Amino acid sequence: MTGGTGKRAGVVAIVEQVLRYRASASHLDRKVPLRSISRAAWGGLQDSVPRGGVISLHARVERTKPDSWEHPSLVQIWFRGGADYIVPRRDVGIFTLGCLPRDRERAIQLEQLADEIHRITEGQTMLVREVAARLGHRSAGDPLHPRVSSTTGRVHIRWDASKIWAIPVERPSIDPEEARHELARRFLQWYGPATRQRLASWTGVKPADAAETWKAIEPELVEIHVEGSAGARPGRRFMLEADVEALERAEPIDGVRLLPQDDPFTKFDHDLLVPDERLRLRALPRTGQSPGYIPGAILVDGQIIGAWQRQQRRVTLLPFSKISAPVRQAIEHEALTMPIAGPSEPTVIWD
Repeated sequence: MTGGTGKRAGVVAIVEQVLRYRASASHLDRKVPLRSISRAAWGGLQDSVPRGGVISLHARVERTKPDSWEHPSLVQIWFRGGADYIVPRRDVGIFTLGCLPRDRERAIQLEQLADEIHRITEGQTMLVREVAARLGHRSAGDPLHPRVSSTTGRVHIRWDASKIWAIPVERPSIDPEEARHELARRFLQWYGPATRQRLASWTGVKPADAAETWKAIEPELVEIHVEGSAGARPGRRFMLEADVEALERAEPIDGVRLLPQDDPFTKFDHDLLVPDERLRLRALPRTGQSPGYIPGAILVDGQIIGAWQRQQRRVTLLPFSKISAPVRQAIEHEALTMPIAGPSEPTVIWD
């Protein structure tokens, strides 16, 4: 093995194994009961697209409801430079302090910003636009916009797809260095095999910070050679040695899931998920390549077989090719049970 001190030498895996492993690791293989909803958000669920987080929960949790994102075991935060995320409440320190810069001057700036937010809000929930106004009308691009305060662990949020509130909280007890290491492990467990550069991208930290975190957990890693990934981004891939057996034993998954944009399963390696570039554009477009709508991916037995889009409670389904009647019925069921509130009845359109 190169680049780590684990007991195992480099491991060879095929693309199908990698995708099966990721689906299982992120709980797409079988839905967890509602009482265990925090397990579905163990690696974080992005909620930037309106109700994307609750749709990701729906893909992983039985009987998900429109308000399941507010389950007591979950919490919303700003993550990776301001993206809205749903994470387990008991682990919120991992996702916040895990992104705290090691640069002392910057960390002090962020702590002072959190102090200001606590002073302005007087410990109460307040609309972010009001907080920003009282801070001096800070724009979204301001390096001290309220959203960057999340890395102190002292500010949570609530976003209902319309308004966003800042929630001042006490600092988590976890040590920032411990949080950084655990966050990297969670990243690798859900997105592995992966690279140090991808860790930096996912967390939004500076490359030097990601490199230091990576070095700290490097003894726990094994290099993975992914066969059939010639079109993937270059870079040696690694995963936790503790997860290699799960990769090697990864079984095909069954069932239908509708995944929103930026779901953990579709976050990276679009060329592995949908090799055909023309079809990929329809379900997993890159920035600037929008097909004219915000697409999601239709996942059937672990394979992306089409795209979907939503307007309120109307879901349009766009399969890549003809599918069987039983599969159509299963896809419609997932679409009609999508936990989106509204006065109208849910409807499905095939396109």
